[in-house]
Amino acid sequence: MSELKKMYKTIMDDHFPETMTITFGDQKLIYKKRTWKIEERPGEVIEKGLRYGENPGQEAALYELIDGNLRLGSCQFICGGKGLVSAITEADMI
Repeated sequence: MSELKKMYKTIMDDHFPETMTITFGDQKLIYKKRTWKIEERPGEVIEKGLRYGENPGQEAALYELIDGNLRLGSCQFICGGKGLVSAITEADMI
């Protein structure tokens, strides 16, 4: 049972890019990978992204819109810096 707990607790490295740019015609959206500072052992702080995707052992990343705004017709979506889940800080998790 302890091996199963360890699988779910382990924070993996990932191979996703730090930034991602998506272009829709002349509109450009720029995203930054979210990371958090986590105390891995007493006195040892690491900075990593998500622990895992849907299952342990599966890499995952969460990106935050930092620049740009997608406008389709008269509909304007969330602007950079006004994230929802991607805006959660370490203080919000405590």
